[in-house]
Amino acid sequence: MFVAAAASSLALALLTANVFEPVGALQIAALWLLGGGLLFSWVAILAWRIPVYERRRLLGFAALWLIGVGLSVWLVLLSMDGEGGLLWQRSTQWLALTTSLAVGGLFLRALLRVRMSPLVGRLLSLVSPIAILALIGILTLARA
Repeated sequence: MFVAAAASSLALALLTANVFEPVGALQIAALWLLGGGLLFSWVAILAWRIPVYERRRLLGFAALWLIGVGLSVWLVLLSMDGEGGLLWQRSTQWLALTTSLAVGGLFLRALLRVRMSPLVGRLLSLVSPIAILALIGILTLARA
């Protein structure tokens, strides 16, 4: 989590610098750093011994997962507009994939600690990063 926090803080610093001196390379570097921070948070989530939550709190994790997957789909669709170039497109897709990994991992860990957790939720949390990756592949191939 310390590496994830450091990468996210550095991404915030780059985005703040980009406000004062707008350079496209700063935005792309910030997106890659933020994606790296999300990747390290995914690794930290998978290693975390999460406490057992009641069903009501699991609905909050499900809502967070749904928001994260929706954001990932939106980022993939945003990357396909073609305005920013190939590097901008790959950076946005990287951010979308790591976002789906982080929220999917968090939802999976929360559900694995409950004995009677729904199997559908477990499968959705595992399939969502693969679905985002498939969406990236399909849209990229359809555009080419």
